[in-house]
Amino acid sequence: MNPQVFINLIILAIMAVVCAIVDSTLEKRAFRNGGYWMAFATQPDDNPSINGLVTFANALITFQNVIPISLYISIEFVRTCQAAFIYFDREIYYAKNDTPTLARSWNLSDDLGQIEYVFSDKTGTLTQNNMVRAWSSRLIDGLYI
Repeated sequence: MNPQVFINLIILAIMAVVCAIVDSTLEKRAFRNGGYWMAFATQPDDNPSINGLVTFANALITFQNVIPISLYISIEFVRTCQAAFIYFDREIYYAKNDTPTLARSWNLSDDLGQIEYVFSDKTGTLTQNNMVRAWSSRLIDGLYI
């Protein structure tokens, strides 16, 4: 995964944790008997820690648009799915050794779109290690050619 995705996730988590801690601390200090604006908040079972967790979830939802991690996550998810499609593709499965295609890079499909030249070995001498001599040898001046 891209390191920038992790940095953005950490920034988002820090922002949400700070909001949760501030909310929980302010509620413990200033509103021990509950907030005057909330109906039935004067009950003794009102827990500032639970409200801090709720604020953490609300901050994650609120700040998700501030940091564009959804774009990074979407791109990484698409790359992962494309690598899985390459892995499960039966058209490029090598039956002789019973090995599927292995995508060793997540951005393989990005690199495949930039290919300009394809070199191929039609005889199979390089890919199959079949160095078969296709011509007859001749003896000229005591040397085989």
